[in-house]
Amino acid sequence: MEKTAHCLCGRFCAIVTADPQRVTICHCEACQRRSGIPLTCNAHYRTSDVRLEGAHKIYVRDGQEGRKVRHHFCPECGTTVYTTGEKFPDLCMVVVGAFADPTYPAPTVSVFEETKHHWVVLSSGMEHYPQGRPPKWTPPLKNVGAAVAADRGGVRIPGDRGH
Repeated sequence: MEKTAHCLCGRFCAIVTADPQRVTICHCEACQRRSGIPLTCNAHYRTSDVRLEGAHKIYVRDGQEGRKVRHHFCPECGTTVYTTGEKFPDLCMVVVGAFADPTYPAPTVSVFEETKHHWVVLSSGMEHYPQGRPPKWTPPLKNVGAAVAADRGGVRIPGDRGH
């Protein structure tokens, strides 16, 4: 099973060979500014399950507790596709929107809700954190796959009837 996430122009892609470990929504100010939208949806994979193809640049920023976060983006269209960080060196994130797949598993975790926009309404049953995950959180040992695929609710915006 391979899935490809790619940038807007298609020159930079991340090819995944496994189901995601977890799918999260992030409301932090850095993600809001990087993406230009009020939240991002990221799929967490083991770095060994993802390969990058095509030219890309890396923007490095300070993350939580001063740890470095590296955003890999296309130098042509500017789309961020892939992110790594020092907090969990064996995990990476692929931006869910880069898959452009409406059947992708729904997020199960919402982080940095202290900067969440008041009009964002999340589906029930999600884990909620005002900042990042608690210090004792450890990456999951199994894939979310079918368990998450059953709930495709994701983010709901009041008044949005879906398309």
